[in-house]
Order: sequence, then C-alpha cells, then structure tokens
Amino acid sequence: MSRKREWVAVTLILLLAAALRFWELGEVPPGLHHDEVANWLIARDILSGNHAIYFTAAYGHEPLYQYVQAACVILFGDHWLGVRWSSAALGLLGIAATYILTRRLFGVPVALLTIAWLAVSFWPLFYARVGLRAITLPFTAALAAYFLFRATERRFQDSKGLNWFLTGLFLGLSLYTYMAARILPFILAAFLIYSFLISSSTRIPWSRLLVFLLVAALVSTPLLIWLAIHPEAEYRVQEIREPLDRLLSGDPSLVWRNLIANLKSFTFAGDPWPHQNLPGRPIFADPVGAVLFYVGALIALRRWRDPRYGFLLIWLAGALAPSVITSIAPSSIRDILGLVVAFVFPSLALVEASRWIRSRLPDLRIRHVSRSFVILALAPCLFLTARDYFVLWPQNDVVRFAYQADLTAVARHLDDLPPETPVTVAGLSVHTMDSPSLELTSRQGVQDVRLCDPRETLVIPAGEDGQFLVPKIIPFDDDLRQRLLKWGAEADPRASFTSYHLPDDATLRRALKHLETTATLPDSAPVPLPVSFDGRLAFLGYEWLQREFTPGGTLTLLTYWRVEEPSSSTLKIFTHLLGASGAPVTQHDSLGSPPHGWATGDWIVQKHVLPLPSSLPPGSYRIEIGLYTPDDDRLPVLTADRLLLYSLMVTE
Repeated sequence: MSRKREWVAVTLILLLAAALRFWELGEVPPGLHHDEVANWLIARDILSGNHAIYFTAAYGHEPLYQYVQAACVILFGDHWLGVRWSSAALGLLGIAATYILTRRLFGVPVALLTIAWLAVSFWPLFYARVGLRAITLPFTAALAAYFLFRATERRFQDSKGLNWFLTGLFLGLSLYTYMAARILPFILAAFLIYSFLISSSTRIPWSRLLVFLLVAALVSTPLLIWLAIHPEAEYRVQEIREPLDRLLSGDPSLVWRNLIANLKSFTFAGDPWPHQNLPGRPIFADPVGAVLFYVGALIALRRWRDPRYGFLLIWLAGALAPSVITSIAPSSIRDILGLVVAFVFPSLALVEASRWIRSRLPDLRIRHVSRSFVILALAPCLFLTARDYFVLWPQNDVVRFAYQADLTAVARHLDDLPPETPVTVAGLSVHTMDSPSLELTSRQGVQDVRLCDPRETLVIPAGEDGQFLVPKIIPFDDDLRQRLLKWGAEADPRASFTSYHLPDDATLRRALKHLETTATLPDSAPVPLPVSFDGRLAFLGYEWLQREFTPGGTLTLLTYWRVEEPSSSTLKIFTHLLGASGAPVTQHDSLGSPPHGWATGDWIVQKHVLPLPSSLPPGSYRIEIGLYTPDDDRLPVLTADRLLLYSLMVTE
C-alpha cells in the first residue's frame, strides 16, 4: 500500500472513530455519573488554584487526566462537553498511538485492522465517552512501548539515546494516569528480560537502559513519594485487594477464580457492572471477532520466540493482572491496558488468512477478497456495538440510575421554567453530588434551587407558582407525599419525574393550623410557638404520626420549620427520647436538605422515626428537639439549646 493510501485509510478510520465517540455525546450515557461529576469538581478546584500531584477526592485520583479535563472545561465550559471531551480526544490519541506501535511491529495491514477494531468496538468506545481518567493510560502506555521498540532496534540506537529517554518519559507519565498503570513497569521489564534471553539480535546498551530508568524515576518519583507519605489516600485500594492478600497468605482461590473470569471476558462473559458495560457483554461479542481473536492468540503462542509476538502475550497477561488480583472480576476499567494489544490478535488472524488464500489462489483478485474479509469481520462488530451501546445499554434501569438520567430530565425542565420560579428538586445525594450534577446539566443558574431528600424531608419554597420536582427513581415518603397532596399540591407526572405544583403561603398556613404549638424549655418554662433558633430557623410546631410507646416499636412525628435567614453551614435536627435520668434512650438526627438554596420564608417539614428499645422500664420519658452544626454546636433557642415537646409516664 502506498503511503498516500495508508494515510487516507488512517484518516477515514479515525473519522469513523470520532463520529462514534462524539455522536450524541450529551445523550449517551443518559446523564452524568457521580464519578464524572467528582472529576469536574477536581477540575474546578484546579482552575481555582488548588494544584496537586495526587487528588484525594473521590477515592483518590492521579492528576494527568484532571489537568487535561481542567483545560477542556476552560475551552468548552461547565457542562457535559467540558467533562467528556477530554476522554473522547484521549481515546482518539490512544488509537493513533496504537497504530504507530502496531505498524512498527506487524506492518500496515495489521495496524489498519487493529485501529478499525478499536474504532468500532464497545470497550474502547465506552471509555472514550465518559469523563473518567482510565482512558489516558492506553495512550501513554502505547507510546512507551513504541519508543521501547525503536530503542531496541539497531537502526534507531542513536548516540544520544533519545528513544530510551522517551520510553522513560512516557512510562513515568503513565503512572500519573490510572492505578492500573502500576503494572506497566513490570510489563516492560518482563519484555526486556524476555528479549534478552530469547533473541540474540536484541541489544540493550546498559548506558541507555540507565537513561531510561533514570528518566522514568525522575518523572514518577514525586507521585511515588507523595503516595508513600500518604498511604491513607488510597484506601480504595485496600478495599479491593482481598484476592492479593489471600494469595500472599497462601490462598490462591480468589486469584484463580478472577483469572478464569478475565479469560472468559474476551468471548464468553464480560464485565458484569452495568455502569461500565452492558452486563456480561464480552469484548468480542460477535462470533467472527471471537474466532479471529482465538486464531490470533494461537498464532502468537506458536511464534512466541519472535519478540513481537512475545510482546503481545506478555502485555496481555500483564494488562489482566490488576483485575485478577482485585475484587469483582472481570473489570473492564482495570483491564484498560489491554486496549493496546487485544485487537491486534484478530487483525493478525485476518491478515494471515488473506496471505494463506493468496498463496494458494494466486490468480484470485486478492484485494477484493481482502476487502470482503474486512467487511465480514468488522460489520458485525459495528452493528452490535451500535445496538448495544446506543440502544440497549442506556435503557438499563441501573444505568439510568447510575448516570442520573431522571435528574438530567429535571435539569432540562428547569431550563424551560420562567426565571425566578421557586423550585425544590428531590434527590438522594442532596448534601454532596446533586447540586453540582444539576449545575453541569442545566443551562441556567441553579444556585437558588432548593434540594431535599423526600424520604425524610420536604422543602416548600416561598413564593407563587412553586414546583417540587421528584425524579422517577427517587422514593417519596408516603406520609410526606400524602400531606403535600392534602395541602393542595397538584401532581403532574412526566416520563422521568413528577412535578408537584405547590400551594401558596396562605393556603399552607391555613392547612397547618392543626399543629401542636406548645413546648417547654429544659427548666419547664412554657414556650409558645413559633420560636426562633438563633435567627436561622423558626420552629412552628409538630405533628404525631405514631405515638404508641410499645416496646420494640417506633415513635414517628413530623416537625415544621420556616427559614428566617439561610444558614451558612449545614444543619441537623436532633430528636431525643430521654429517660428518667435525662440520658437519651433513642434518637434521630437528620435534616435532608442543604441550606445553600434556601430563601427566607421557605417551609421545611422533617420526618423523625425513633426506634424504641425492646424494653421500656417504668418511669418518665420526654421528647426533646434542637438544631446543631457540623461542629456539634447547638443553636440557641431563647435561654437554652433545645426544646422539650412531650412527656409521659410508663408504668408496669
């Protein structure tokens, strides 16, 4: 093939890969995963001047991808494109790096087929469309391998040792991408030892090897030192290393089981996690690709003394190691290094088949046969990838939950509302991820949007024509929902959420006249309600839902509050059942709404469930209530720091 045709083919394949990676990028995945939102928060910290060698947020993150993503946020903004563009771009660069590596090893036909498979396969497509750092590793690792092969070839053993330098540089940079990169030094070391022992033509100048090691050490040492000083930063590693720990203690059962699971992932049963694969989908889901993969693997095994084929086998075995020695296998993300070589195997088989036919049928128009082979091999892969990724996978209920599809629909509804509409959005991570998720998916400002966890809390915003938006996936406590409807709210069900049109203040005030509005201070002085807690929240009263003091049962009540001045810090409501000695017998501490969206006049309803012990000794019991901050500072109420709501006597 001429150089011009080669580059035309490479360009067309990369354009196909780009089309698959950018098409509907804001729609599939069907929303933003918490991990993507966490990455964006790190990028935002970087842009605000908080730089680091290792970011401890969200289980710990190596920094290279984070800095690239921060640059993308500058270019494209705080939305899905700023979050995901870096992955799509790095995925394409990884394909290009794999091409030059494979071309050097096996020539143009194998290299073109390899990147064609990379372009249309589910596994590389998936990680190029989510804002996760793992996709950076195949790019840097492929370049490290490419320069290593250049360094060991005689015609490139230049006097300056540039290729050894670049090998060390990209090896060192790889350690800044994703934790699976820590196997890469062992893979390269194993290959160098293998080459030295097997191939007499391989020369390893020790002075250049020293350059390689020094450069890799200099680049990676800052990260390694930091991790050595802060081992607690990688507590996630400790959580998933049980198979390795058991192997080191003499029990290989989990490692063996994981090895079998990883080997099966190529053609039988792949990654089971819905948030990173169509559950169980193997890497080669079509029969043609599966057969060609095994044929290519057999070719490599038969030619294992050839350093090129030995490299494929060593790399593939090393790439599986992170998933083999950690919990829950196979894991497509921990096997991410396998992207560099996995698709070389079917490409080798296809090229060998074409050569076999040419040798036996010399008069046949081999170019047409080769094209037919390529179409027959790649068309099923492309069809299944398009169907599985763009149609089946986004419909999975677990995927829609993990990628917050319903919350994304709510965010788009917010964009359609008139400005200044009072809104509360229900969520499950209201104190952490829901607010940045809304900020990333909504085009308008969401700083005034109230958040609440409707399993325990209602926030009814002050003002006219307010709405309470409950994503379909979010459980809504039945007691709270029934009261909201009783107070005059109108439910408007949609495909992904329900919009409750809220009553105005006057209607709500009339509806709440039934509340208990008396309490006492700890010294038994009566306090008429409402009463202010430090000028932040006014306690309006309470309502019993279940008041039977049955041993082993529960006490359930609702408390009602109104915002006087939005708090600058998170608040919690404590509810204690006190025994005769004054010590808490049981308690409930919570407030399922962060204060950053509150406005003066907002209503808050909190549900409290107090489990009773299996036995209640005779004596007096009291219910007390109060507010406190994350620093355990109680908010003052008049001359005390709590109110006593209710008391009773328990007899034999």
